[in-house]
Amino acid sequence: MENDHEALPEIRTIEFTFFVDAETYLMAGGELAAAEDELFDAGVERVDVPTQFGHDLGERVPVRVVGTARGLRWYAGLLNLRDPLQREELDRVISAQERAYNAPPRAENPRGG
Repeated sequence: MENDHEALPEIRTIEFTFFVDAETYLMAGGELAAAEDELFDAGVERVDVPTQFGHDLGERVPVRVVGTARGLRWYAGLLNLRDPLQREELDRVISAQERAYNAPPRAENPRGG
């Protein structure tokens, strides 16, 4: 079973920074309505939220998320993201990553893109 890993689909992760309303974020104590295993099951690999700034974060808190395209979309739903600019940017980032991955190989990048 030396080549079992070749049969597994490659999971591509994407990094995206959501900007969450600080007041809403702080009122919830910075906690999400999801458990860690739910995040992983949805395709979210890592969530980085700044904690060193305390209440001096301004109007929006940057929340960096690494996950699959499905995981990022799920996380956007978890945040109840309604900002059309952030939704558009998320779609753009996911599309760009998919285009790069599916691009034909080039001499300088034999994997594609």
